[in-house]
Amino acid sequence: MTAYRRIAHGATLAALAVCTAFAGAASDAPLEPRTLVVGTRAEPKTLNPIAITASEGHQIAGLIFHKLLEEQDDFISFKPQLASSWSWSADSLDVSFTLRPDARWSDGTPVTAADVRFTWQVHTDTTVAWPSASIKSKIRDVEVKDAHTVVFHFTERYLYQVMDANDGVILPKHLLEKIPRAELKTSPFGRAPVGSGPYFLSKWESGQYLELAANPRYVDAGGGPAPRVQRVLFKFVPDAVTLAAQLKAGEIDLLEAVQPGDLAGIKQSRPDVEIHTVPSRRMTFIAWNEKRPPFDDREVRRALTMAIDRGEIIRTVWQGYATECTSPIVPLLWAHDASIKPLPYDVRAARAALEKRGFKDTDRDGFLDKDGKPLAIELIVNDVQSRIDVVTLVQAQLKKAGVKVDVRVMEYNAYIDRILATDYDGALVEWKATTKVDLTGLFHSKSMRPKGFNFVSYSNPDVDRVIDEALTKTDTASARALWNRAQRMIYDDQPYTFIAVPKELTAVDDRFCNVTPSAISFFVDLHHWSVKPDCSAGGAAGRGAPR
Repeated sequence: MTAYRRIAHGATLAALAVCTAFAGAASDAPLEPRTLVVGTRAEPKTLNPIAITASEGHQIAGLIFHKLLEEQDDFISFKPQLASSWSWSADSLDVSFTLRPDARWSDGTPVTAADVRFTWQVHTDTTVAWPSASIKSKIRDVEVKDAHTVVFHFTERYLYQVMDANDGVILPKHLLEKIPRAELKTSPFGRAPVGSGPYFLSKWESGQYLELAANPRYVDAGGGPAPRVQRVLFKFVPDAVTLAAQLKAGEIDLLEAVQPGDLAGIKQSRPDVEIHTVPSRRMTFIAWNEKRPPFDDREVRRALTMAIDRGEIIRTVWQGYATECTSPIVPLLWAHDASIKPLPYDVRAARAALEKRGFKDTDRDGFLDKDGKPLAIELIVNDVQSRIDVVTLVQAQLKKAGVKVDVRVMEYNAYIDRILATDYDGALVEWKATTKVDLTGLFHSKSMRPKGFNFVSYSNPDVDRVIDEALTKTDTASARALWNRAQRMIYDDQPYTFIAVPKELTAVDDRFCNVTPSAISFFVDLHHWSVKPDCSAGGAAGRGAPR
């Protein structure tokens, strides 16, 4: 029995009424089999794309909004989405996009070139302070040629021109242009978004669930049929243990980030569930806040890493479903340097390095101190058991080196707020890397909070210069050489203690077919999924057969 059956009838009927009124007519097919119930712990604060700061929110927004093009799994090529085609000028400084004439916002308004220009203006407006604004830094203008033709003018040629033009979903000018830019992020649009994608928001009960319904005005760029999965319900569940229990009980259909320790129980309780293993863009690390001493000291950070047994953590927590992380560029991306050797796990060397920085156990209590203050770290983590397990191991390991760790487990949104406010000593973070090789957002000094996601306040002028130079290259070979230099410098500096690249394990009820998971997002092809017994349709326009 799915979760949709178990939600109060009043809430279900209310949601159905909204969807039916919007669509004009209810589907003749039974509702329940065509509803996908997704269990998730992270309720987004907003679905306004320029204000979302966590990957879970972007994932939901990706079902509501579209980009000009659909990025493919090689992270280099694209297919039409809102744009049907694109072309280059002779000097490669301009890229022209031709928009599909049948593209519509979910309120029926046509998507036009004016929406594309407006989106670029919002993305680059310093008043808005879109966290990814640096992506657009080499676009000098976006010109509207006519209602369906828009030209991106670049200041220079480089490898990622099309990707940078495409990054960020297109926003509806007709709904947002009259809102003062300073108020865009907090406008009511975040709770009532209007997009151009295959689904629209039909109901949002805070703290309970968020429901999307198939957009009746959506036309697939690849000529595929209307979404077979009619509704997608994201059910907010307070903790990972309860989520796993609800999956086993059949109350949810899909659960991402399944913990390896739960696999046996899931397979025993739910033989009708398929486990998909997807290449991962996630990396797990401890972020050290360089605004606070002693974490501003490179040698202290390196010593802390040497005192942490990353191999034991991977064996204990991920049970083999992870590899050690040795680079700020994940292995899935073309510029990853696999030759970087991890810092050794060496408690004696770590303690000796800390003593060289002036930390000694002067009061013989087992912990190092300096100037009468103990070397004590508050390590924050959100309340996912596997992540708590990681920091518990870290706490015990650092104790052996004379470092006191106080673990603070926090609710997810409060934890994110503290990280973005740089109000922490150390934080266990799981970060989903972008598909573009670009270290600007996390490690360039110009991306320190609040301008970007450099929430550790890392600053190395040499790294800045290499990143800037790498981004000017027009071929992967010369860019790779520079990215290798940047990776090595960053790893040597240890602004993070890089721990692991976990594998993505996702459980899905086998009622759903043509499921084509992607490293871009598990839901990227959801509108091409089918529901048994209708498994022959829906997948042809997507990314191929299930993997």
